[in-house]
Amino acid sequence: MAVKWRGPFPWLAAAFAADVAVTVAAGYFMSQGVVDREELTALVMVSLAGAAFLFAVSWKAIDFLVVRSIKKMAAEVRAIAYGTGGRDRIDPERYFIIAPLPEAVNEVCSRMVKARIELAEGLSAATRKSEENSNRLAAILNDLHEGVVVCNQRHQLVLYNQVAFDMLRETAELGLGRSLFETVAREPVMHMMDILGNRGGGGERGLPFLAGTTDDRMLLQGRMTLIRNDEGAVTGYVVTLVDAGPQLSALAGREALLREVAEDVEMPLRRMLLSAGDPNTIRHECMAISDAIKRVTKGYHAMLAGWWPMADINSTELLSFVASRLGGGMNATVVGLPVWLHGDSHSLVMAIESLVWRVADRSGATQFDLSGGSDDHGAWIGFAWEGEVVEQAQLDRWLAQPLVALGGMTVKDVLEHHAGAELVRDRRDGGGALRIPMRKGVERHGHGRQVLPGRPEFYDMTLLEQSRDTGAMGSRPLRSLTFVVFDTETTGLHPSQGDQIVSIAGVRIVNGRILSGESFNRIVNPGRPIPAESIRYHGITDEMVVDKPPAGVVLPQFRSYVADAVLVAHNAAFDLKFLRMRESDMGVRFDSPVLDTMILSNFLDGPEAGHSLDDICERYAIEITDRHTALGDAMVTAAVLLRQIEALEGRGIHTLDDAVKTLDIAMILHERQRVL
Repeated sequence: MAVKWRGPFPWLAAAFAADVAVTVAAGYFMSQGVVDREELTALVMVSLAGAAFLFAVSWKAIDFLVVRSIKKMAAEVRAIAYGTGGRDRIDPERYFIIAPLPEAVNEVCSRMVKARIELAEGLSAATRKSEENSNRLAAILNDLHEGVVVCNQRHQLVLYNQVAFDMLRETAELGLGRSLFETVAREPVMHMMDILGNRGGGGERGLPFLAGTTDDRMLLQGRMTLIRNDEGAVTGYVVTLVDAGPQLSALAGREALLREVAEDVEMPLRRMLLSAGDPNTIRHECMAISDAIKRVTKGYHAMLAGWWPMADINSTELLSFVASRLGGGMNATVVGLPVWLHGDSHSLVMAIESLVWRVADRSGATQFDLSGGSDDHGAWIGFAWEGEVVEQAQLDRWLAQPLVALGGMTVKDVLEHHAGAELVRDRRDGGGALRIPMRKGVERHGHGRQVLPGRPEFYDMTLLEQSRDTGAMGSRPLRSLTFVVFDTETTGLHPSQGDQIVSIAGVRIVNGRILSGESFNRIVNPGRPIPAESIRYHGITDEMVVDKPPAGVVLPQFRSYVADAVLVAHNAAFDLKFLRMRESDMGVRFDSPVLDTMILSNFLDGPEAGHSLDDICERYAIEITDRHTALGDAMVTAAVLLRQIEALEGRGIHTLDDAVKTLDIAMILHERQRVL
């Protein structure tokens, strides 16, 4: 209590009380007539002047004793906050005037200094641990036979081992923070970044590739793996590197020796076959020797291809990348169904791009169709054009040309390491085509899935009746129309009970060509949990849709993609139900004409045949890729539609109106069969 009276506040209170007392006394004397008015006025003026003087003096006292004390204390607190001397208190006696604030500040400062010490100790321990881990990692990396470099998203080196340093230092000086592209060619690295980035979380194991150094002194065999944070965003990448030059030289020497042996043996065998005294016996032995040599040659090429850094490649992704690189007034369109291939994507891109440009320079062609395919004997990728056909002699010269950033490798070298050096030339109406033999994808994507029952048949006459206004398109031939073949994956089979779309995809058909490089493919946030039974079919989980846009965003985008094309789906009424139940909410209408490949199948092949997508593909020998994904099913349905258009034309059905009427009749007949 005594401390409080040491401040200015008691004195201010006393001055205020004295002033009030004087004013009250003046009023009392005036009311009693003790003093006259002039004297009373003077007394009041003196009282007011005294009050003003007391206020000024008191304010100065507060400023000197209180405000300045607060400012001094604030300076001391800042010194404690930013200082490193270990001081954690101020002297409360120096600031008694603002007690008990100094004691509270001391408590805060004490806790802050203690937390700082604990943080420093924690950082020191973490630093020691990090240094131990770094030393251990460095020891491990230096024990590896491969060069290892770690880069951030700006392609700056953040870590490399001694092997990488020794391997690359003759090209350029390595150093932390320097660009990887000072030593390694940019093209293959950026290509692998694009491929792995497009695969989302599917590239944890990394992918192999070939790259040359910037001075073309060395050819490197590498493998890239992306580094992702907890949210899945790419923060950098790791590349392991091996000098491929010695292995290539050794393999090339062995190949030349094997070719020489094969050629030296083949000619005597042929002469023996022509001049044999005992034709049957000698012919049999000669054929056995010839088959043995062929087996050795085939096995050697398989060994050569097995060494080459290869992975499974989606043909549409590969060719779309080629199309995006061409530019320069070149119009390249990816057509046909995707197939899975096995190869080195970067060297293939370089080889295809080189051939396309040489064909363009030679023939003047500016429009190219890029496509892939497969059959029982293997797979291929290729391109077709309108214009002059390439002669074999010219093609041989092109195959011998070296490719940029591949250490002097030629186009022929790339082809030999895939499925042989022989390009397949073909003639088209008004142009030509080249096909590059390939091996099929080893992993057989889409075929390892559990075989699941198809979606139940869904018939709704009213849904299709809303799409019978064909307008000016009705009289046009089916082959001249633009189609958008689409498919959806959903949370369940009951849209009226709250099931929603989780994925929608479409592919365009123009002039009888499937434009697989111009597809529409979106994952949709359904706004509700996805049942486990549905996940079995499409593989889309709640985690995959959490950051995806809702149907209110995606479906208007799909409507823009459809534009004025004819919509096509398998079991179309099911997919249309999911689209049209949200039309009023989204302000769009899916009122395009619609064809249903399931109903067309019923008409063309009869009710006894199976009409699931799998059954139809088996009948038409269409290979299914990525079944039970919206895009995979849309692609396959597009191939089914093209086969059905051929069958319809064989029955005299050529226009859209003819097809729509056929569809209506087929639906009516099917409904009657179901009733019976």
